[in-house]
Amino acid sequence: MFASLPPVKRNRGPLALPLALSIVLVSANGQAPPVQFKTVIQPLSGENLNGPCSFDLSIPRATRHVLAVWITYDRGYDISRYYSDVEVMAFARKHAIALMLAHQCPAKSPPTGEEGEMDMDVSRGVARSIYAALDDFARQSHHPEVSGAKLIVMGFSGIGAMFGRFVQYAPDRILAAILANPGQADPYGLKGLDLSTAAIAVPQFIIAGGIDDRSGTQRPYDYFRRYRARGAPWVFVVQNGIPHCCVINARALILEWLDDMIELRAPASERPLRGIDASRGWLGFNQPCGAARKDHWGEPLWNVCDATLKPVHVSTKLPERGSQHDGSH
Repeated sequence: MFASLPPVKRNRGPLALPLALSIVLVSANGQAPPVQFKTVIQPLSGENLNGPCSFDLSIPRATRHVLAVWITYDRGYDISRYYSDVEVMAFARKHAIALMLAHQCPAKSPPTGEEGEMDMDVSRGVARSIYAALDDFARQSHHPEVSGAKLIVMGFSGIGAMFGRFVQYAPDRILAAILANPGQADPYGLKGLDLSTAAIAVPQFIIAGGIDDRSGTQRPYDYFRRYRARGAPWVFVVQNGIPHCCVINARALILEWLDDMIELRAPASERPLRGIDASRGWLGFNQPCGAARKDHWGEPLWNVCDATLKPVHVSTKLPERGSQHDGSH
């Protein structure tokens, strides 16, 4: 439910490889397979990391300058599929994006008390481990631009909430954030997250499940509504009848949205990201329909029964319960 710009047509040109090497590397679909790397980052003294953090990197089109890195944390099979999915790989090849899979890196003392959970405060080791991994991948791949590349971050459940904090930690570095079924125990979830003006300007795509009794529907919407009222160029989507799972279902919509974000933000390691002009385009409004179910905080779960589009200049107050997709592209 958002307006999309036409995709950018790029002239890929021939691969700059010797003929013999090209024959070896060309895959069944006529594309050179991605080049892949691994690294392990050791914790530093004073960091809340229980052990080394492991990362994988895939560069689908190694002959091009990398424009951005898409980081997804392994939080189960469904979300991890984004790292190797054929359509995501094709999207990354088109835009010269590297894909990074970050493996769960438990905290030494999890703030939530849940054994094996990560520290949602990225300043206590998580952010440093990500940057160190990017530095090592830049060295391994001979793509120095990876070290300072702008980032797309995608996280499910508790990692969705954690990446909300990562946006606050490094807003100038984040091209876009995808928070899928985001939620965590208080006060580590979205409810108490206080974003700066710079962080609010970072595009976020927030997904909630209509029957997700763990992260809920209302809390992700309240987070969206709070900052959308302050001009945040964000999107909120409900997957009707979906519990705490199934992020891959939203792949087509996520890729279409990211296509626009990359065009509008113009990522480059040596330049600041462009802002988004929220004064033009279209806004999408969803009409919620209630359900008898509640999440574990006792707040309502709900699906969407209807949707409408209006020009951005039409002033409409955000509803207390329901969703507005900002498509001001």
